[in-house]
Amino acid sequence: MDPEMKKRIDAILARVKEPETLRSVGDLNLVRRVRYSPRNKLFELFMDIADARSSCFVCGTVALTIRRTIERELQEAFGRDFPGCRVRFS
Repeated sequence: MDPEMKKRIDAILARVKEPETLRSVGDLNLVRRVRYSPRNKLFELFMDIADARSSCFVCGTVALTIRRTIERELQEAFGRDFPGCRVRFS
């Protein structure tokens, strides 16, 4: 990936915040890797967010809500900075 593209992606990861701590997903290393396919106009983000392993229903719901919030905000940020591109999470 060229340095300019990496810089743009890093800026997005610095802007998007984890909702509980309000720290950036970049600082928290919640996105392990980003792969971009210019031909398909597709970003694939490899997340490093563990699923809740508690038997507590509420804990699992909270963890899932946080993950979905982060994914939605990343999708919106990539959409603003890279119009016409899609985002997929792995």
